[in-house]
Amino acid sequence: MTKQETFQLEFENHVTEGLKAFPKFLSSKYIYDDRGDELFQQIMALPEYYLTEAEYNIIDTHKDNLRKVFNTHGAFDLIELGAGDGKKTKVLLKELVTNKV
Repeated sequence: MTKQETFQLEFENHVTEGLKAFPKFLSSKYIYDDRGDELFQQIMALPEYYLTEAEYNIIDTHKDNLRKVFNTHGAFDLIELGAGDGKKTKVLLKELVTNKV
Protein backbone atom coordinates (compact mmCIF):
# COMPACT_ATOMS: atom_id res chain seq x y z
CA MET A 1 0.00 0.00 0.00
CA THR A 2 1.41 3.40 -0.95
CA LYS A 3 1.75 6.31 1.47
CA GLN A 4 -1.09 8.11 -0.32
CA GLU A 5 -3.35 5.05 -0.12
CA THR A 6 -2.57 4.65 3.59
CA PHE A 7 -3.40 8.32 4.21
CA GLN A 8 -6.63 8.01 2.17
CA LEU A 9 -7.77 4.97 4.16
CA GLU A 10 -6.92 6.63 7.48
CA PHE A 11 -8.75 9.80 6.40
CA GLU A 12 -11.85 7.85 5.37
CA ASN A 13 -11.87 5.96 8.68
CA HIS A 14 -11.50 9.17 10.72
CA VAL A 15 -14.24 10.96 8.77
CA THR A 16 -16.59 7.99 9.15
CA GLU A 17 -15.86 7.79 12.88
CA GLY A 18 -16.39 11.55 13.29
CA LEU A 19 -19.69 11.55 11.40
CA LYS A 20 -21.04 8.64 13.46
CA ALA A 21 -20.08 10.29 16.76
CA PHE A 22 -22.18 12.64 18.86
CA PRO A 23 -21.25 15.38 18.74
CA LYS A 24 -19.76 15.02 15.29
CA PHE A 25 -16.08 15.92 14.88
CA LEU A 26 -13.19 16.02 12.45
CA SER A 27 -9.57 16.05 13.54
CA SER A 28 -7.92 19.43 13.04
CA LYS A 29 -5.00 17.67 11.36
CA TYR A 30 -7.17 17.54 8.23
CA ILE A 31 -7.97 21.24 8.33
CA TYR A 32 -4.51 22.80 8.64
CA ASP A 33 -1.66 22.36 6.21
CA ASP A 34 2.02 23.20 6.79
CA ARG A 35 1.55 26.83 5.72
CA GLY A 36 -1.49 27.24 7.99
CA ASP A 37 0.49 25.83 10.89
CA GLU A 38 3.36 28.21 10.17
CA LEU A 39 0.97 31.19 10.13
CA PHE A 40 -0.65 30.09 13.38
CA GLN A 41 2.79 29.82 15.02
CA GLN A 42 3.49 33.40 13.95
CA ILE A 43 0.14 34.56 15.32
CA MET A 44 0.83 32.88 18.67
CA ALA A 45 4.15 34.73 18.88
CA LEU A 46 2.47 38.15 18.61
CA PRO A 47 2.22 40.20 21.83
CA GLU A 48 -1.51 40.64 21.17
CA TYR A 49 -1.97 36.86 21.37
CA TYR A 50 -1.12 36.77 25.05
CA LEU A 51 -3.00 33.57 25.92
CA THR A 52 -0.26 31.18 24.84
CA GLU A 53 2.39 32.84 27.00
CA ALA A 54 -0.02 33.20 29.94
CA GLU A 55 -0.95 29.50 29.77
CA TYR A 56 2.70 28.52 29.43
CA ASN A 57 3.61 30.56 32.52
CA ILE A 58 0.80 28.99 34.56
CA ILE A 59 1.87 25.46 33.63
CA ASP A 60 5.56 26.20 34.14
CA THR A 61 4.91 27.82 37.53
CA HIS A 62 2.63 25.03 38.78
CA LYS A 63 4.09 21.95 37.07
CA ASP A 64 5.19 20.45 40.40
CA ASN A 65 1.68 20.82 41.85
CA LEU A 66 0.14 19.40 38.68
CA ARG A 67 2.42 16.37 38.89
CA LYS A 68 1.42 15.83 42.53
CA VAL A 69 -2.27 15.92 41.59
CA PHE A 70 -1.67 13.36 38.86
CA ASN A 71 0.20 11.13 41.34
CA THR A 72 -2.71 11.34 43.78
CA HIS A 73 -5.26 10.05 41.30
CA GLY A 74 -3.34 7.13 39.76
CA ALA A 75 -3.73 6.54 36.02
CA PHE A 76 -4.74 9.52 33.91
CA ASP A 77 -5.10 10.69 30.32
CA LEU A 78 -3.04 13.70 29.30
CA ILE A 79 -4.78 15.71 26.60
CA GLU A 80 -2.84 18.05 24.31
CA LEU A 81 -3.06 21.51 25.79
CA GLY A 82 -3.85 23.43 22.63
CA ALA A 83 -2.94 23.84 19.01
CA GLY A 84 0.54 24.78 17.96
CA ASP A 85 3.97 23.44 18.69
CA GLY A 86 3.22 21.59 21.93
CA LYS A 87 5.34 24.06 23.94
CA LYS A 88 3.03 23.93 26.97
CA THR A 89 2.58 20.17 26.88
CA LYS A 90 6.34 19.60 26.66
CA VAL A 91 6.86 21.43 29.98
CA LEU A 92 4.39 19.16 31.71
CA LEU A 93 5.66 15.99 30.02
CA LYS A 94 9.23 16.80 31.04
CA GLU A 95 8.08 17.27 34.64
CA LEU A 96 6.20 13.97 34.60
CA VAL A 97 9.06 12.00 33.05
CA THR A 98 11.79 13.60 35.17
CA ASN A 99 9.89 12.84 38.36
CA LYS A 100 8.66 9.37 37.30
CA VAL A 101 4.89 9.66 37.45
